[in-house]
Amino acid sequence: MESLAILDYLEAKYPTPAMLPKDAKDLAIARMVQLVTVNELLPATTTFLPQILGLPAEDPEKIEQAKQTISTVLKLFENLLDDRPYFGSQNLTLAEVVAGTVVIWLPEISISLSDYPKLNAWHDRLATRTTWQATEATPEAMEAFKSIIEARNKQQIHN
Repeated sequence: MESLAILDYLEAKYPTPAMLPKDAKDLAIARMVQLVTVNELLPATTTFLPQILGLPAEDPEKIEQAKQTISTVLKLFENLLDDRPYFGSQNLTLAEVVAGTVVIWLPEISISLSDYPKLNAWHDRLATRTTWQATEATPEAMEAFKSIIEARNKQQIHN
């Protein structure tokens, strides 16, 4: 939730270009996407973190439950996109910043976006943005992250 507060601060401090829609309905959609991502999608995808890092997987029941949650969220996002290129607007919004950082990883955990054509096109629009590519995790950063997670797991076992 702190990340949402930081994004709001940055939007207020640097209002140009506007990253939140002015229309009330569009603003509500953007906020909904942010909150559903943080409260539903992100927790479900963290179930797959060991898989992404090449570590032992979570229990199969937990994985299936996470897949069901992810599917529900993706259906919602597909419907919210309607015929617009971005959530709540014709322009990139904070919803893309938040949801994009999670949805972009779904193909990495073998969750296809092919059943969600609007969301898949949205994903592709984000992935081709130069600024998006510039902030993508490098293999070196992923290895460093994996080392941190492995160290924490070992520490938890010994405590």
